[in-house]
Amino acid sequence: MSRPTKRRQLSGRVRAQVAKIRAVVAQTTANDKFSLLTSALKRAGFWERLESARRLGKADPSNFRILIKPDLELFNPGDPTGTDPELVEHLVDLLYQRNYRSVAVGDARNVWDLWLENRDVSVLAELVGYHFITKHQYPYDVVDLSEETVDAGFPQESVLRGTGLAKRWMNAQFRINFAKNKTHEEFGYALCVYNLLGVLPLRDKAYHYRHRLKPWDVCADLLKQTPVHFNIIDAFVSNDGSEGTRAAHPLETRAIIASPSALLADWAGSLKMQIDPYISQINAKALRDIGLPKHHEIVGDLSPYQGWKNVPPILLESVRKRTDSPAMSRVVKPWFQSVNKELFPFKDMFNDRINAVAMKYLANLDSNALAFWGMVGVNYAIGWIHGRLEAFETMYRKERLRWRDAPLDINLADYSASDYEAVLDYIAPLQKIISQTPAEPNGLRWRYLDGSVLFQFSRLIHAPFRDFVTRVDISKAVQSMNDYIGGACVPVKRDRARRIIYQAERNIYLPQPNWMVLFGGKVIDVGKLEFVQYKQQEQKISWRTLKSNNGSAEFDDGIVTFARENANQTRVTIVARQKFTLPLFWQIVNMDLSPKIKDFLVVDAYNRYFTQTIANFEAQYQGRNCRIGKPWALESESASAAPFNVEAIIETLMTLGNALQKDFGSLSGVMRTLGLTRKNGGREPIEVDENGFRHFDGAAALEQEAQSTRAPNLLGMLWKVQGEAGGFFTDLAEAIQKDLGVAQAEEAGLV
Repeated sequence: MSRPTKRRQLSGRVRAQVAKIRAVVAQTTANDKFSLLTSALKRAGFWERLESARRLGKADPSNFRILIKPDLELFNPGDPTGTDPELVEHLVDLLYQRNYRSVAVGDARNVWDLWLENRDVSVLAELVGYHFITKHQYPYDVVDLSEETVDAGFPQESVLRGTGLAKRWMNAQFRINFAKNKTHEEFGYALCVYNLLGVLPLRDKAYHYRHRLKPWDVCADLLKQTPVHFNIIDAFVSNDGSEGTRAAHPLETRAIIASPSALLADWAGSLKMQIDPYISQINAKALRDIGLPKHHEIVGDLSPYQGWKNVPPILLESVRKRTDSPAMSRVVKPWFQSVNKELFPFKDMFNDRINAVAMKYLANLDSNALAFWGMVGVNYAIGWIHGRLEAFETMYRKERLRWRDAPLDINLADYSASDYEAVLDYIAPLQKIISQTPAEPNGLRWRYLDGSVLFQFSRLIHAPFRDFVTRVDISKAVQSMNDYIGGACVPVKRDRARRIIYQAERNIYLPQPNWMVLFGGKVIDVGKLEFVQYKQQEQKISWRTLKSNNGSAEFDDGIVTFARENANQTRVTIVARQKFTLPLFWQIVNMDLSPKIKDFLVVDAYNRYFTQTIANFEAQYQGRNCRIGKPWALESESASAAPFNVEAIIETLMTLGNALQKDFGSLSGVMRTLGLTRKNGGREPIEVDENGFRHFDGAAALEQEAQSTRAPNLLGMLWKVQGEAGGFFTDLAEAIQKDLGVAQAEEAGLV
């Protein structure tokens, strides 16, 4: 009996080994990139996977549709910011030699087509080295994945719900993702998962897939819905440093990474860079949602690339601050890009001139400390102004805010009917507690419970119950709350009358109270299960929070009830338990030590919030729109890419310049935060007045002391950088006025 058991155990081990997903890191000292690619594909099991897919598709090799997606983020032939065309064509040769003849290379138009000439996919490919026929005279097509889109079937819980993808991508029987090995100033690195952004069809990707939607959400959904069959990273000549996508900084790393899993290939690639794989928001989201293959292995040398430079953390953080601004970040994007202007000239003199000035100040960041810190200053300046503007709009101009779309981010398969109905068992005891709590003069009932606030708010609306529930959908009550700015809502089950009874939502609200935004308060982002009940004289929706993606809430649970009061009135009652994460300032202040002030703030905030919520229900009953904010432009890309008014840009540039040079002082704040400067520079005051206030002699003395301080002379550089960053903006404004002139801009149709 022991022998068969042992054989079964060994057989299980063999099966486990076969099931492993492998990433191969192939590296060489030789100068033969073609042999290295051939070897990497063989060791990673590429040909076996290709043949298995062909058999599954019951296709002849010559008719088996293969699509290669390279990185075409190239602005000069031979630069290492995109996949090497010679390696792509070598892969086509290898496929043809095995009789795979239906091969195409594809990418979609991107945001650079708004600013630069010759960025059509086929023209771009030809200019950067694709020949449409290989060295062995095998032809291949170059296709535009922006064209001929078809429904991609994204589910309702996906952020890409309703989005189409190119027919050539959807119909490909074997998709090959051929990425480039490079750093990225916002995401840290840009490899296989990042390369999938090029599959999305809309041209203005910065607008649609960075601001309207988030790149980490769309890439995760792409991987789930249209998985790539095989992934390759061209790391023979890599692009490292602070400008991985903006300028060429080649480093001969002489490696190829290959794997069926995009996440595993990127995992190996980031380890070779000696960087945390989770530093990229794009990869971090996919790793948490999908994860590495359950059974996987990495074959090859994972020791770091010699001489490799990653993006410094302060630059990474500052770029993320800059790119938070949907408007300004898109305006300045073409200014910072190194471009071969003979092949890809700017479409207008405006961006061409600014690009020339910007590259004078902000190029070669890794070898020019002044340019590096100037770039950091520029980024923080833009981010700071965006933050102040967003705070103003949050408090006073909510109609200017953009709606926020997001994936549901709840795996509905993890929950059964009992989970939805269990919401009642959780919320009913809380409702009983608060209903017996004494009310404030305005009718608000509230109390603390384990650090959360439990409350009830009720109002009569002059509307017959039947009319009211016909016009105001109880299943949408949570979305009707005050300051709802976006999210996702997925019906799970309906009753016989087609009314929703089980539902999952992700709700995003503005910071609460709104003035918390001034202290860095987060938007409230919560995922919920909901149970809806319908009775003859009452309708009720109950919900419980499952998660908060941004850690903004521990509790946000509740009930909204619509009940018949009399023939002409409906009572709306809201019960909720909430505990939101306070900004650091208010955690330090600890309002629990000042209970009267805290109680006043709580009562005032909730009274305002739910008075407006009731007003929203009344507005819906009257047929008026109650939602804050405005939608993104979806009907045409030209609307999303409209150029800014030149005079407004000049004014903005001058404001930024003056802020940096005089008032803003962001870099000095950053340096102090990092502990790189001493409080008050360690100087003695020039005077101590009768009230005990110390007086210092200002910037001149600081600069003088910095110049006399021994290395590292960070403070001296700080003052130079602030002047340099401020000069960058003011010089840009002056250059526009001198060299273009507003009149010329008007003639060119830019105003």
